[in-house]
Amino acid sequence: MKVYFIISLLLAIISTSPLRAQKRSLLAHSFVPDMQKGTVIQFLENLNTHSGVVIEYASNSIEGTRTVTLDGSESSVGAVLQKVLQGQHARLMEKNKKLILVKSASLIDTDALVPFYTFYGFVRAANSREPMAGATIIDPITRRGIATNPYGFFSITLPEGRHRIEISHVGYTPEALDVVLKKNTRAEITLDLHQETLVMQPVIVPSGNLLMKTSGNRIDHRKGENYNYLLGENDPLRNTYLLPGVQHIPSSFSGLFVRGGGPEENLFLMDGNLVYNPTHMLGALSIINQTSVKSMQLFKSDFPSKYSGAISSVIDIHTKDGNMEKWQGEANAGTLSGSFTIEGPVVKDHTAIMASFRHSWKSPILTTFNKGLDPNFYDAHFKVTQLINKNNKLMASFYSGRDILSKTISNTENLNKWGNLIGSLSWNKVISSRSFINTSINMSRYHNLGAYKYTLFEEDNDDDEDNDIELESGSVGTFTSTAQYNIKSQAEIFLNHKTKLNAGIELGHTIIKPFETKFSEEIDDNEDNYHTFEPLPFDELSAYGEAEMRIGSKFFIRPGLHVSAYRFKNYEHLSFQPRIFASYKLATHHQIFSSFSRMTQYLHLVTNPYLNTNADIWVPSTSKLLPEQSDSYNLGYRFDHSGGWKFSVEGYWKELRNVTNYVEGKSYFVNDENWEQNVSSGKGWAYGTEWTIQKSGGKLSFLATYTLAWSWRQFEGINEGAKFPYKYDRRHSLNAGIGYQINKRIDCSALWSFSTGDVFSMPDYLYPDFDNTRQITNPADLLKDYRFVYHYSKYNQYRTSPYHRLDAAINYRTNSSKNNQFLVTAGVYNIYGSPDQYIYEMKGTLKSKSMISENSFASFGMTPYLSVTYKF
Repeated sequence: MKVYFIISLLLAIISTSPLRAQKRSLLAHSFVPDMQKGTVIQFLENLNTHSGVVIEYASNSIEGTRTVTLDGSESSVGAVLQKVLQGQHARLMEKNKKLILVKSASLIDTDALVPFYTFYGFVRAANSREPMAGATIIDPITRRGIATNPYGFFSITLPEGRHRIEISHVGYTPEALDVVLKKNTRAEITLDLHQETLVMQPVIVPSGNLLMKTSGNRIDHRKGENYNYLLGENDPLRNTYLLPGVQHIPSSFSGLFVRGGGPEENLFLMDGNLVYNPTHMLGALSIINQTSVKSMQLFKSDFPSKYSGAISSVIDIHTKDGNMEKWQGEANAGTLSGSFTIEGPVVKDHTAIMASFRHSWKSPILTTFNKGLDPNFYDAHFKVTQLINKNNKLMASFYSGRDILSKTISNTENLNKWGNLIGSLSWNKVISSRSFINTSINMSRYHNLGAYKYTLFEEDNDDDEDNDIELESGSVGTFTSTAQYNIKSQAEIFLNHKTKLNAGIELGHTIIKPFETKFSEEIDDNEDNYHTFEPLPFDELSAYGEAEMRIGSKFFIRPGLHVSAYRFKNYEHLSFQPRIFASYKLATHHQIFSSFSRMTQYLHLVTNPYLNTNADIWVPSTSKLLPEQSDSYNLGYRFDHSGGWKFSVEGYWKELRNVTNYVEGKSYFVNDENWEQNVSSGKGWAYGTEWTIQKSGGKLSFLATYTLAWSWRQFEGINEGAKFPYKYDRRHSLNAGIGYQINKRIDCSALWSFSTGDVFSMPDYLYPDFDNTRQITNPADLLKDYRFVYHYSKYNQYRTSPYHRLDAAINYRTNSSKNNQFLVTAGVYNIYGSPDQYIYEMKGTLKSKSMISENSFASFGMTPYLSVTYKF
């Protein structure tokens, strides 16, 4: 109870808005001068004569001969003085019912002379009323700007008077609005899709020349400068694989590795709802159909305080509400799958739905070039949005997806079945011109079955594998399920023109059901045949608060704190997670930024060492298996040029605590209630530098990213307690993509990716095991019957061959001015058939010496593809 009281008190403190009515002063008196242009002295005398307010000053305290021009929107004493005294070294005081102007060493703060009002509302796409996340609203005169939140809401506080507001979003025609602020003003802004940008779209969207408020990457999901197609699939998640510090590694849970972290250390949110495994085919594709995506952000260095539950990265995706104006849709038929999306109004301008479905299939092209590959997955996503009134909106979202993957590697048959079931109900509310809140109830369920059948052979002397002798065969399988239920509320409060407060609270309940490991002669894919033992439930209550503060025109800082209370049976843990981000504008196009983030993760992912792929079980933190934690330090520089060139470099250092590893020689949840003894915890480090250079706009586009990184782990009992390279410690990683717009209908692209190999362990030497019980006492007896003992001096001391891949694609579009449009994408994936996995093993027979064997595998070999999309 003490823990819950602390969090509740914290939330009450941080969510209190100190908005107070401004005290009426002499500056607020109505006054319109009878002149539009004149000197400073002339305006001051005009004010003394006609305003009814007395202002005293000495002629030597100001530059009185300077010429000033008003724009006609000034209607108060303060508004006139704001323009007249701009750039003066003076200080204005109010005393004895009059204004006194005195000389000062510093410039006068003219913003303090006028009242501030709030310009707020929503930015939407024209012809659909779809809220636009990440649209920028800028006042170029005051150099103040803001980006819309994921629901399209914005609130910017500006001084009284006339402003020309510029609104823009990637891929849309910019708009400019003339606004005269004399009170808080609401606006519904619409942007038209830019027809030329249907051909070329940037993938990674930076913050431009605005003062950075985060170093997170906003990913553009539309077709265009998307170099990373998978057999014609335009998948938003694959765009993140091009970012420095992000790796895609097949045959692992989700396939996503960020800055030396494991695949379980990434938080994937869909409309604010947790997704345990967001991928199909072991990370090859995401579960999100790109036609249903509204916005997507990746955080890997600084983490806003509202996020927690993962120590390496956060991917936050928001899906479309649905078209409120008209019915529209998109259908796609490709080499790997077919999909369609339809959206439209049930009640125009009030109720809209969006439905999306995708299913894999075995096309002739796919099976011809990838023998034995049998993809079997589907996605179904449905969302309904109800606009109650201008301040309230309800959204209900449902998703269901499943994978069945069969694969044979080195005489081992592998079967994996996994899937997600997700539902959420959200309520958006505009409380006032300066406050917005979103409340949601969420449910997320995940199940995973991993099994394999092995066959042991004794190799014959010849090279014919058909003559090998089968010695033994059998099957092992494991099954687990996880479910989470939570309710949370997140608020944005704009305190003034320089400070914004973010605060929220969340209560969650999670149930993990581990099942027994099943041994049988054949693979058992019936989930009902696996028997569960005691479920592992836990609860978490968390709250956060952070302030976004702009200090002057060049400095921004965002300090925050996330607090969480965790309880599993009799174990309780209270976590304080401080965060801070800061940016400083060196010049118009140059910024530096830095951050520190502490993240806590209560779920551990344990991988079965005896199964091959995706054999993973989630387990909760306990008194013996403490919560995982990371401290991340980041320093970077960014250059954004108006000509389309962008460059950034970042350095990072990350410390990991209580990361998990399977204890060798222990059972793997085989009817074992003491499962904590099977898992060990240790620590790790990750550090490196990341480089990005990008050119967008015009006919030629270019993107290159490079990562130099190190990742280490340390466990007691492994490698004699010394640190060793993490399994996926890839020293160098490089992505280079280029695109060219041939004409308005045709564009082409190519992508080359390279990374150094993974690390692995092999024995340094082996020696015969003389066994008296088996009557092996003489080396000569080894010819009759023997076994070798393998000696390992180090852990992960060897490195596989490097990985590299070349892809190419071409797009053709019909006339985009019509309502209906076709898009045809053709290309070749993995042009020279490079492998993406290496397995090294010792091989030997009774008649020959042992040797090291390298086996290489490719998830997809060289595969040409064709994809046709119809938009209507």
